[in-house]
Amino acid sequence: MNDRIVVASNVHGRMTDVRGRYVIGDGGFEIVSDGSIRSGAPGEAASSLDLLVASLVSCALNAFRQDFVEEGQPDRRVEIFARVERRVEGDYLGRLIMECFIEGVDHRGADELVEEYKKRCRIYNALKDSLPVEFVPHTTDRIGW
Repeated sequence: MNDRIVVASNVHGRMTDVRGRYVIGDGGFEIVSDGSIRSGAPGEAASSLDLLVASLVSCALNAFRQDFVEEGQPDRRVEIFARVERRVEGDYLGRLIMECFIEGVDHRGADELVEEYKKRCRIYNALKDSLPVEFVPHTTDRIGW
């Protein structure tokens, strides 16, 4: 048996002096995260759900900026607004809506980018049954930033 293992993430978490506030990092970065207000945390820093959504957005930004771009061409610009919607009652994650503004592609190209992302993003594929994602792609000639 020749199982090769690669450490894909190595994160450390620690409590702070503020009840319900945590610092997460790997030595190269630090993220401040708060637990939920229901658990007595301040609820001001990124929550665990925010961090989960941010990971999906980060993967999509990375894929959309470069997938199907011809070699030698600049990366396309992409902007994503993401929100989780859920009913007040119930104890489920909800549904993630990702509004994706993608520069320089038509609607068919945007749909192809979304499908490629769905095939390749490991985080999306691990979560899609627990946190359904609705992609709303918008095409634009220019993102102004």
